[in-house]
Amino acid sequence: MTAVAPAPELASSPNDTALAGLQAAEPRLVDVRPAGDAIPGMRRSLVLTSGPTMAWSDYSGGQRTAILGSVIYEGLAPDLESAAAALDRGEVDVAGCQDYSCVGSLAGVTSASMPVVVVEDGVGGERAFCTLFEGELPNRLNYGVWDNAVADNLRFLADVIGPALGEVIRQTGGIALLPIMQRALRQGDELHSRNTAASLLLLREIMPALLAAGEHGSALVSYLTAGDYFFLRPAMAAAKVMTKRMAGVPGSSIVTSMAMSCKSFGVQVSGLDGQWFTGPLPQFEHYKLTDGYTIADAQFMGGESIITEVAGLGAFAQTAAFTLQDYQGGVQNMIGANTDMYAITHTTSPIFRLPFFGFRGTPTGIDVRYVVETGISPVMDIGIAGAHGGQIGAGLARAPLQPFIDAAAALDAISTQHTTEGR
Repeated sequence: MTAVAPAPELASSPNDTALAGLQAAEPRLVDVRPAGDAIPGMRRSLVLTSGPTMAWSDYSGGQRTAILGSVIYEGLAPDLESAAAALDRGEVDVAGCQDYSCVGSLAGVTSASMPVVVVEDGVGGERAFCTLFEGELPNRLNYGVWDNAVADNLRFLADVIGPALGEVIRQTGGIALLPIMQRALRQGDELHSRNTAASLLLLREIMPALLAAGEHGSALVSYLTAGDYFFLRPAMAAAKVMTKRMAGVPGSSIVTSMAMSCKSFGVQVSGLDGQWFTGPLPQFEHYKLTDGYTIADAQFMGGESIITEVAGLGAFAQTAAFTLQDYQGGVQNMIGANTDMYAITHTTSPIFRLPFFGFRGTPTGIDVRYVVETGISPVMDIGIAGAHGGQIGAGLARAPLQPFIDAAAALDAISTQHTTEGR
């Protein structure tokens, strides 16, 4: 059943201030560089991964395997056992991607040699980063698989694709991402589980520079045209650039980040800048799996691509992508779920609009208070990893309520404290 949105707040509210920051962002794809060169504070003995930062001993399953694989990839250990020992001894550190303005897909593992897309805010110059798409292969590092084929593919991305693509993007002078994202919404993408139109639109933007790409031009064309999901990584970094502008507004109850690890789901809120509120992992409501698998074969191993939902995309724009209906429970369910998100958001986006709703703006600005009042938690479009690694499907998941309840309570406690001190 579709809920009724709570009454809007006054125009001068902290939430309006936070959302104004998001709406003013101008994300541009400006480069592709090794993470160690691009990300401030990155070093060879540091591995970034999805979700709020945890102790190394807390990581398990595919996310743990991916972290170990990255240590081997960086040449810091010869095998999985030695990599685990190096992490146990503290010779290699693990941190959450978003502590470094990075966003991770699934396990989200990012190490110094891996190429990352660099997205810059044309207004304030803030940057965000995301690793390159590994290709439409079932076995990928960020889906918890480490073997020789995965290692070879990562080296190919680092040695060939990353440098060539970085040169092409620099030749363009940078690519404005919002026009591509806006047009893609009108062409069947929701910019999370479907990026077909956006990937092709980006390819068109770089085509002149691509034609002059030199010895690796052919390999780069093959990489960019081999699948439909390249644009997800620039979209994730763009969403991070946008949502970072909402952070740190005193009194604001707007969610600025959502992320999960193999252990928990977490949110950050504007008025409680930098603090994570965590709870249990999400639940799948609808999904489609590769033949031969059941949902019992699925495993959560992290994921931060849901930053797109925070910016008003993904499942918050799912009516733009009815071709995903097999994953989302059918067209009517997609309409209902998308409609419900208007009940837990502060505004509608003036940037991203949905043709099905008469070009109404996407629901934007998840308000933890509205989530608590309505009992409706955010929906998210996410890929599904298998218990033994690899991708086995995709679907619609529902965030747990507890992090939103805890965040709202923390905001109330601060408000009460300020009221008491003001007497």
